[in-house]
Amino acid sequence: MAEDANKLRRSPGRGYSAHREWLLARHGPVCAYCGRETPAETITLDHVRPRRGQSAYDRPDNLVLACRPCNAEKADKSLMAFLLGKRARGVFLLHYGDHLSDPLQDLARSVSERPLLERENRKTA
Repeated sequence: MAEDANKLRRSPGRGYSAHREWLLARHGPVCAYCGRETPAETITLDHVRPRRGQSAYDRPDNLVLACRPCNAEKADKSLMAFLLGKRARGVFLLHYGDHLSDPLQDLARSVSERPLLERENRKTA
């Protein structure tokens, strides 16, 4: 699985739709912040570390699927501020953002208030 994530990281020429389709195939239409299953046609692609006009943040290791309410609530907040608002988000981000860069995963791990969910229980949480 880590090899797949590394292959995607090295492909900066992929467009948003390709990243979105890859994430849908990998995790299904599940929000990386709250764990809710969302219709595939309405789930959004979110920059974990806000873009603020910087194209370097368009890398796949900075993108996750997010439901509209979570994406709107996060907006341009820093990841730390967003995760501290509801620490369970860190757990979901670690599950559905296993392709994220190591610093982002470390940050999510540091604010998580509970242990990681078992892979089989992810969709029921």
